[in-house]
Amino acid sequence: MNSSKDATPKTADAGSIARTDATGGALHPDFLAWQTSLPIDQRLLDVDCAGSVAHVGSLVEAGLLSDEEGEQLRAALEAIPDKVRSGELELPMEEDVHMAVEILVKQLAGEVADKLHTGRSRNDQVATDLMLWIRLAGQELDARMAEVDAAARRWIERHGELAMPAYTHRQVAIPVLARLWVDAALCRPLARDRRFLRLLGIELARSPLGAGAIGGNTFETDNDLSATALGFAGGPLNPIDAVGQRDHAMTMGFMCARIGMHLARFCADVVEMCSDGLVELDGAIACGSSMMPHKRNPDLFELVRAQAAQRYGELVSLLTTFQGLGSGYHRDLQQDKEILFRSFDGTVNALRMVALALEHMRPKAEPCLLALREGDAIATDLTEFLVKQGTPFRTAYRQIGALVAAQRAQGKRLYQLTKADLDAAGLPHSLLEHLDPATSARTRAARFNSQLPSP
Repeated sequence: MNSSKDATPKTADAGSIARTDATGGALHPDFLAWQTSLPIDQRLLDVDCAGSVAHVGSLVEAGLLSDEEGEQLRAALEAIPDKVRSGELELPMEEDVHMAVEILVKQLAGEVADKLHTGRSRNDQVATDLMLWIRLAGQELDARMAEVDAAARRWIERHGELAMPAYTHRQVAIPVLARLWVDAALCRPLARDRRFLRLLGIELARSPLGAGAIGGNTFETDNDLSATALGFAGGPLNPIDAVGQRDHAMTMGFMCARIGMHLARFCADVVEMCSDGLVELDGAIACGSSMMPHKRNPDLFELVRAQAAQRYGELVSLLTTFQGLGSGYHRDLQQDKEILFRSFDGTVNALRMVALALEHMRPKAEPCLLALREGDAIATDLTEFLVKQGTPFRTAYRQIGALVAAQRAQGKRLYQLTKADLDAAGLPHSLLEHLDPATSARTRAARFNSQLPSP
């Protein structure tokens, strides 16, 4: 099952909704049509059927279904996803995907479908489905981040030894190798995201199935049996908590926001480097202006950067949906899936675009070298050289600062130093041996080579 791919099944017309509750009250058809979550949660079709298959197993084990009845229900449930995707079946426009599946089971298996919901509620069913989906979503996020990491390493193989500016306060600071920048801006943040994502497994350890509406049931069903069949460590420990908590949903929302933020920071670097002429983008990922024929804009990076804001909004929306709810199940929780699906899809697509972009962006060697020279990026190296010769750091700092000021007063930079300039400043001629930014970048990177991706 692919958690990022909506099955987009056909659904019957809204007019087919006909709901009468157990006490005989009939809901207004306009209200039924408005409150249905089927257009959103039909995406849970596969996991809903899988959860029901596991539930059938526990009913058979408890003697609430015969083996034959269990096989009939299992066969129907296992057939439904493919039949819906192929168009052979249409999901009826019910309150949600869970009720729609129950209707389809009855079409395929007959009256035995009336036994399917024994011992469970949509409350524990919904909670279980969401956990199953989040598990798959986490796996896909991890795979997408791995693809970005692989693309970044290919980029390093091509461009990693190029010297480029590192920035502080968005000003040229120190020469670094390109691989140091990509590792810091992309590889390491996503590696931390991938490690954090594994913690989600702790919150997905126990299945809610068997918690019922809020207090379990009076049948002798084995909750651990259905949990094990679905890949959980066990069944619910507290039924109230099992149907009411959505910590895993909030963790997934936070992960999407955090990944989005990391991608946005990388993209902000690229946008600024494009502005400074340090990076070249292929036409495959850069759009032109509708009016100005000379433009090639970093559209992909700006759009990914903007996506982070949406992830933050979705996380806040999740948190405020849950804020103020008491323990147990509330219909408010129906809203979490639309938010999560949108956040997940946006994150997956942003990761795909960054992986693509890395194949179509190149640092420009000469402009990078010029930026380092014009930015006096070698100043710290000269300061550290004087310290190695025995000068106290603050003294060396002031001496090189004065040298920078003197050069700039003449319209020159440190890389243009002459012996006469150094004589005037009372500084050794050996400083002239330390003016190459590329050498500085390699020297600095060498200290971290064992921890950095290599070309």
